[in-house]
Amino acid sequence: MTFKSDLNEAFRSHSEAKRFNALGAASELSSLIPKEKRFKVGDLFGFKRTRGDLIFSIFMLGLALFLLYHFGDEGGWYDRDLPQRRFGKVLKQQWVGPLMALAVLVPAALLNAWLSYRWTQKPERKHRPNQTVFEVVEWLRALEFLLYFIIYSFCVPILGYLLSTLIFALFLTTRLGYRKPKWLAYSLGTAMVIVLVFRTLLQIKTPVNIWLYEQFPPALETFMKVYF
Repeated sequence: MTFKSDLNEAFRSHSEAKRFNALGAASELSSLIPKEKRFKVGDLFGFKRTRGDLIFSIFMLGLALFLLYHFGDEGGWYDRDLPQRRFGKVLKQQWVGPLMALAVLVPAALLNAWLSYRWTQKPERKHRPNQTVFEVVEWLRALEFLLYFIIYSFCVPILGYLLSTLIFALFLTTRLGYRKPKWLAYSLGTAMVIVLVFRTLLQIKTPVNIWLYEQFPPALETFMKVYF
């Protein structure tokens, strides 16, 4: 009887020790992925200012003031014809629409820039590191791909639509970090399909006087200019 009770006690102690270790290990583990929140329709209309908001607000204010400065010439304000018997004819003039848009855009841009500045000056944000430079640099990094598109546009009249598309598909794939052979093959296949659909089948117009095609024999030159 004593042996049986000792055995049960040992088994109980062992079970409690394993349970304690499991609870301790579980308390030490923590997921870096935040818990998924339940979607609410009101979240679609939520507004929250984040880093870079002031720079974007100043840019939009400058754009609004730029449009306001050129409103007289481009909006038709100098050519307006106000002495009309019918008010409806006044509303049909070309300057009415831009004037209504600027009447909303300029005050809204001014108010938004002021509120954005006030938000950056809150006491709890004064001691945080300034990430405006980081945000602007991230925006400017997107101009790199704009430069690639400009270079691509200059290459089409020289190398042709087919070869230029294949080269830039490979280049952009490697630039984004996909350097394995299968990804390069996917990019070449995608680029070839794009050329066949848009140039060969749909006959989308591209530059005709292509330097590379002019080096080919006349028959091949005509074929490449028509289909590629």
